[in-house]
Amino acid sequence: MADNQQSSLPPIQRFGGASIETMAVAPLLGDGYSYDRATLEEIAKLYESLADKYYLDRDHAGIIARTQSPGLEFSSTDNAAIFRNSGEVLKGSLEQCERYCRDQAAKHRAALKKYADAEHAHSAEIRRAGGHL
Repeated sequence: MADNQQSSLPPIQRFGGASIETMAVAPLLGDGYSYDRATLEEIAKLYESLADKYYLDRDHAGIIARTQSPGLEFSSTDNAAIFRNSGEVLKGSLEQCERYCRDQAAKHRAALKKYADAEHAHSAEIRRAGGHL
């Protein structure tokens, strides 16, 4: 559609309830998550477990990166060099994946700390007001 044409679509209207931005996007951009404590813990553990698996896979990729040619002819040495390059690239990719997972786990752990800090502050405020949990 050209810039000077009008859309034939009706204008967007919102009817009650939270928008998709509020439910899905805002938690990613804001200060918190829309998960409960148990879910944050589970997600952090899953990311940590996945990161550990990527770490082990890097060792396996090292085998590919150390490939030696079976013979001295040109095709054997070329193939070995290609395998070694592939192994190095694979190791780098797995390292990036591991780092991403560790970063995500750390973010979820930080959210857990914020959750616990907020819970502690709220319970202290309730006790000051004479209430109990």
